[in-house]
Amino acid sequence: MQLHNQPITREYLDGLMADLIKTQKEAAIRMEKMSLETDRKFQETDRKFQEIHKELGGIGKSNGAIAEDFFAAALEKSMQVGKLKFDFIDFNRRRKRNNTEAEYDIILYNSYKVLIVEVKYIFRLEQLRPFYEKRLKRFRTLFPEHKEYKLYGAIAAFSFEDEVIEEALKYGFYILSPDNENIKIVNQSNFEASEIK
Repeated sequence: MQLHNQPITREYLDGLMADLIKTQKEAAIRMEKMSLETDRKFQETDRKFQEIHKELGGIGKSNGAIAEDFFAAALEKSMQVGKLKFDFIDFNRRRKRNNTEAEYDIILYNSYKVLIVEVKYIFRLEQLRPFYEKRLKRFRTLFPEHKEYKLYGAIAAFSFEDEVIEEALKYGFYILSPDNENIKIVNQSNFEASEIK
């Protein structure tokens, strides 16, 4: 580059070259710092991801498993649903007797009553009748040690498909949903669960 049509001198070119080398070195230092900062941020993000992964028990968990874990933890903490108080809780119990079998998400019981809780991420209308007929109605056959106990049903979910709550009330089920880290009963405060015969 010339200034006022003056000739380009060796000193001028050397000065330009020195400025260029200095600028490149500064840019390289800035790039290295940025790279180190990016690596640090990536490691921090990875650490947080691993913490979340551990808390959730693995990202591969289905929504259903996440819902079951949530309600199991909340019920284990309270050991109570409405006016019903319990001494014991079982999770994911599967039992077969002769040709009859069923799996139960959560079983709460004490010395004279049992509450079976069916858990879904989203509870759908078509899931109510199988819960009643294929789980609740088979419980006393599969668990004869509880055959004289009063038996109740409950459904729990993060959300409910249309008409599920109305139909569940016809069965006399407790209806449970999340309330921060706890659970709340969707039924009216004067609700009394129906005993399953």
